[in-house]
Amino acid sequence: MKGMLTQFKVLFIFAVDLGAAFFALILMLMIRYEMKDLNTEFSNHFIPFIIITLLFALVFYIFNLYSFRFNRSITEFTSSFVKSLTISFFISALVFYIFGETFNLTPKTNLILFTLIFGTIDFYLRILIKRYSVKNGIDRKIIIVGNDENNSLVKELEQNQNIGYKIVKKLNEVNLNVIFDLNPDVVVVDTNHVIDLDEIYEITKRGIFVYTINNFYEEVLQKVPTEKIDRDEVITYMGNNKTIFNFGKRSFDIVFALIFIIILSPVLLITYFIIKLTSKGPALFPHTRISLNDKEFIIYKFRSMHLNAEKNGAVWTKNNDEDSRITPFGRFIRKTHLDEIPQLFNILKGDISFVGPRPERPEFVVDLRKTILHYDLRHSIKAGLTGWAQVNYKYGASVEDAREKLRYDFYYLKNRNIFFDFLIILKTVAEVFRY
Repeated sequence: MKGMLTQFKVLFIFAVDLGAAFFALILMLMIRYEMKDLNTEFSNHFIPFIIITLLFALVFYIFNLYSFRFNRSITEFTSSFVKSLTISFFISALVFYIFGETFNLTPKTNLILFTLIFGTIDFYLRILIKRYSVKNGIDRKIIIVGNDENNSLVKELEQNQNIGYKIVKKLNEVNLNVIFDLNPDVVVVDTNHVIDLDEIYEITKRGIFVYTINNFYEEVLQKVPTEKIDRDEVITYMGNNKTIFNFGKRSFDIVFALIFIIILSPVLLITYFIIKLTSKGPALFPHTRISLNDKEFIIYKFRSMHLNAEKNGAVWTKNNDEDSRITPFGRFIRKTHLDEIPQLFNILKGDISFVGPRPERPEFVVDLRKTILHYDLRHSIKAGLTGWAQVNYKYGASVEDAREKLRYDFYYLKNRNIFFDFLIILKTVAEVFRY
């Protein structure tokens, strides 16, 4: 019964993709051609774009977008969807380049329009389906085995119910009778306790997926519990320099920092003069921050606080509405992240990158590295204007917030690549346009 239900879900999602593709094709033709030419153009485009749609579906399958074991969280799904859509587009462009004469069609603009329309429609349809599943309790059953300290995983799942997992049992050790009676979708085991691999094998033979706690955190929650990782793993990822990736990343930083400085120069000037007109003091405010290899540098931001707001020393950032130090215009530029624009010059200089852990203030770092295990992991790569922690978590306002952000930073450290950086930038842009 479980297998049949899964097959039905896969077929349903595939049908949704086909429907979105058909609607995208019609809408693209309506945008590009006059109404009297629609029948002819539909006939010309139908077969080539059916092939392209099937190609998209194949790439989606490769990226596990038809698998219910993967892409359960919105962030994980978005990452896979962006990657698969991007790759599908470039493969489709290559197909048209090679076989364009066979199709008697080389639709450059049409393919771009089709991809954008299809991607937008299909993405939001899939999100709606996910939300409907959560709202109606269509969750995957999970059993947690082991003495999880402070019930941290239980708390995570209770706080993130939208990802679609429901805890049906918590066991101190593997009990096959209980597990088979409850027939969960997933069993998560704590490998710090004695685990009989023969019992794990018996569980997997029943079609039940088995995760370690660390793997479940990483695959489902998109972060790494740094307090649970071992020294071998820390050394492996701290020493992973990724020379080619770093070279490409630096090239990207230089080119796009220059482009954005030119494009945003009017915004820079307007923001500068509004700050000068609405509050006393300089428009730019320098901060000392820490980046790669504990290197200190000066970061510049547009001043959002009253002059001498920190005359008694640095304090944690608070919510905009709760922080009396922030000026009225300062609240606006913080919400829209306009206060961050001067950091484009820091990117150009090489102090920071577009994507990486947020650079922290030295006075906070001194205390945090004493309190938080493996805190210096975040200094093994260059800091960033934005990052995985920034798009997934609020402003840091306490030591506990810094500990949580480190879990996201280490996830980025382990999984950083061009696609991931692109996704983080897109999510950052989306955050800006929320206001």
